[in-house]
Amino acid sequence: MQSSSQYDNGNQQAHSDNNQSHNGQGYPPAIGVLEPQPQGDTIPISKYTKALIKSWKFPPSPHNSSVVKISVSQTVSFAAFIYEKMRNAVEFREEHLIRRAAIERIIKRRILLNENGREIAEPLIKELLWARYYENNTLGEEKIGEIQSITDKYFFLRNEISAGRGSKEQEKISDFTLAVMSCEIEERLSPPYRLEAFTNYVFQILKPYVKPFSQDDREKDIQVYIAVDRTFAHSDDPMIRYHLLKLVIPEINQVSWLSADKVLPQYYEAFQRIERDMNHPLGFKVRNAIKKQIPPFLILRDIFEQNTPVIEKILSDDQRLKYKVDEACRKRYDESSSRLKRTAVRSFIYILLTKVVFALLLEIPYDFYILQHVSYLPIAVNVIFPPILMTLIILTVSIPGDDNTRRIYQLIKGIIDNDPDTPAAVGSGIFVSKSSKTRSFVFTTIFTLFYGMTWLLSFGSIIYVLTVLDFSVVSQAIFIFFVTLVTFFAFRVIQITQEFQVVSKEGMLSTIGDFFFLPIIRVGQWLSGEVLQRFNFFIFFLDFIIEMPFKAIVEVFDEWIHFMRLKKEEIF
Repeated sequence: MQSSSQYDNGNQQAHSDNNQSHNGQGYPPAIGVLEPQPQGDTIPISKYTKALIKSWKFPPSPHNSSVVKISVSQTVSFAAFIYEKMRNAVEFREEHLIRRAAIERIIKRRILLNENGREIAEPLIKELLWARYYENNTLGEEKIGEIQSITDKYFFLRNEISAGRGSKEQEKISDFTLAVMSCEIEERLSPPYRLEAFTNYVFQILKPYVKPFSQDDREKDIQVYIAVDRTFAHSDDPMIRYHLLKLVIPEINQVSWLSADKVLPQYYEAFQRIERDMNHPLGFKVRNAIKKQIPPFLILRDIFEQNTPVIEKILSDDQRLKYKVDEACRKRYDESSSRLKRTAVRSFIYILLTKVVFALLLEIPYDFYILQHVSYLPIAVNVIFPPILMTLIILTVSIPGDDNTRRIYQLIKGIIDNDPDTPAAVGSGIFVSKSSKTRSFVFTTIFTLFYGMTWLLSFGSIIYVLTVLDFSVVSQAIFIFFVTLVTFFAFRVIQITQEFQVVSKEGMLSTIGDFFFLPIIRVGQWLSGEVLQRFNFFIFFLDFIIEMPFKAIVEVFDEWIHFMRLKKEEIF
């Protein structure tokens, strides 16, 4: 078992290699405080920020791509593209995570008939091109060999590690392996060099300010890395697991299945350790603490993206930086409104489709066979009320204003001048406690009872109103199911669109809303995580009943069109 210090060492290797190729050194350790610095015409730029600028402006050049590109028929591509849009609408997932999830889904479907993924790379890439996750004629044919090498490696590791273990353990290893495999495939097809560099920059700056919550600082660093990856890069669990795997086994990207024997002894231990780190008891507290520090980094990244050639001049000029921060913030605030509507529509489609399935499978049959009559009012309310509720909740969202922009500007100045040679301010830091502050038994009991009353009041009121409206038990259960789910989705949508907010605007109405909606949100969170992900029959129906024959037909048509094109070329 490797020592936990390899997380930190691996992070330097995985994320600072790019910097070393340009400036001869990795990022220096961050020391300083993310607080406003004295204003002036010129802003000093730390060596840390200069390292990021070089890494950002001069990312590693991609390998020479083959002049022969992989091409698919645009006729069949349109049908596959429409299907993927529909398929993604029934699974709530952030947009930048959809492609990786699609890769994993395609692999899982194809290994049903091809257990070890032999010759899976070419059809996988073609499916991605059909669905327009990548533009047609942009991927060279050399990618087929590269992706096949990745799949062969991970299937070899999975088979070797799973042998002789229990069925549940084998399933966990398989899920872990397929997830990280999909991440490496996406990374190989579109390397995120700049995102990795910036994520490492955020991690190295924030790491010193999180006060140790155990005797081992390395444990803290691991949790800070996970929190930054989740809140800044918006990585999901499979992506975070893959990043941690690269830190534990830095050579994982270089080996093939022929040379995978040298990482085989480490792979199972890495799997176990990553699962422990992902389920750390203080993980959510670290995440919430880090999340509050992320908004200025997001705006700073926008400024980098929009002004790459002159980024150093902007960061060193007080007035130009102020203008660019204001410009980036206003653009993000406007985009937040559009993103709010777009995500709400996707959530609405997901809930509506799932609701139709529930109505067909449960509510209408129950009314018809058990109650001997169909109650149209409960069905209508169950269909109409959830989207209305989501709309009302989303309408309460307010976009940050100028005071928020000014605060972000001051924080960004502090980040830019965060030099490792300057001493940290006394008393500064991000504190993560192992437990809540000790309260007396009387207060603990009173608060617990009061919190329990919010559950009784919230759900008791809903059940009472539904009973008065003559809802059956099944109709009430479906109503509560979708109301809690809609409320949780609306809460997630709001959180996504408020990621640039550093100035809190909570008022009395917000406190009252939390009082009534917190129990409903908690139930919706449980249903979303434990029930829908494990028992989502609609997704199972799409993936294995609809998608398998549909994609097979698309593949046959694509091959037929390719064959006819070759025959046509023979004429000339």
